[in-house]
Amino acid sequence: MKKPEMRSCLDKIKPYVPGKPVEEVERELGLKNVIKMASNENPLGPSLRAVEAMRSNLKKMHIYPDGNCYYLKEALAAKLDLKTDQLIFGNGSDEILSFLTLDYINQGDEAVMVKPSFSEYDFAMRLMGGTPRQVPLVGPDFSYDFEAILEAVNEKTRLVFICSPNNPTGSIVKKKDLDSFIERLPDNVLLVLDQAYIEYVDNEDHPTGLDYVEQGMPVILLRTFSKIYGLAGLRIGYGIAPAEIIGELNRVREPFNVNAMAQVAALGALKDNYHLERSRKLVGESRKQFVEGLSEMGLKPVPDQANFCFIDLKVDSREVFKAMLQKGVIVRTGDIFGFPTYIRVTYGTEEQNKRFLAALKEVLADLK
Repeated sequence: MKKPEMRSCLDKIKPYVPGKPVEEVERELGLKNVIKMASNENPLGPSLRAVEAMRSNLKKMHIYPDGNCYYLKEALAAKLDLKTDQLIFGNGSDEILSFLTLDYINQGDEAVMVKPSFSEYDFAMRLMGGTPRQVPLVGPDFSYDFEAILEAVNEKTRLVFICSPNNPTGSIVKKKDLDSFIERLPDNVLLVLDQAYIEYVDNEDHPTGLDYVEQGMPVILLRTFSKIYGLAGLRIGYGIAPAEIIGELNRVREPFNVNAMAQVAALGALKDNYHLERSRKLVGESRKQFVEGLSEMGLKPVPDQANFCFIDLKVDSREVFKAMLQKGVIVRTGDIFGFPTYIRVTYGTEEQNKRFLAALKEVLADLK
């Protein structure tokens, strides 16, 4: 077949492999009541206010969405005490990662990120012909080594990605450490602070990052409605940055990039503090349940501030994954992050957590 040659930078890109869908596992294995604890979704589902907002707008789906997300932008700016020109919305925060590399990465430019972390940073860089430079997290708690990150920054560096809480480890940065780090970053480097799980954080030393934006620093915060708000299926996230940066990102934003249903659902979700607090409470209770249940098996999860945990099982996580599937429990293997004996598990309801812990205990006993 004759066709144009694929761009050479794409040779280095591995397609993203999402967690297995419940329907696929049930179909392939002939199971029912499969639970998915692999993709950091909210087991409580979306806010009822979000559902009602969508239901009320079904008859308007023949009209193109507001590309400016006016009403959502006004509501979010008021909630966070921001100006509307400090906000941008995307088809998930993943799309805003694409905006960033489209705006700032030329062939051969570099970005620094930690390892393990969210794979889309690497993907977005390579898609533009950029070079990712990965700095390992350190110690059993997967802490950030800011000195090593600074050493990796050079004249080619355009972006630094910091994910806090980090995916897949759940570890966080401390404000004093991040303050010191930002002060030492070169002026022509943009800090991308990914905060997809920030609503779950209860550590007072964790930075919100909003003060960096208010001070006009070269920083963008990435947040999402996919996690605690339970709107992963609608794909809507947002960025917070100084107005100048937002203006540059809008140059590469597609028109109508955020669908109308996502906008009204997000607006409804923002008004539901009860759902937010209920979701936070569930994660706090689940974290305790996991620590107690895993300790009985001689296991200890990495301390986290997210809605998931990272666990070293000391055995091949692929074998555990396959055995857990047979029991109707979907988890995420650590080999995709470079840690083949770890699994990442999303906190579920009390009953889902019990089922996971019981299944894991049986699987580990069988593998020994």
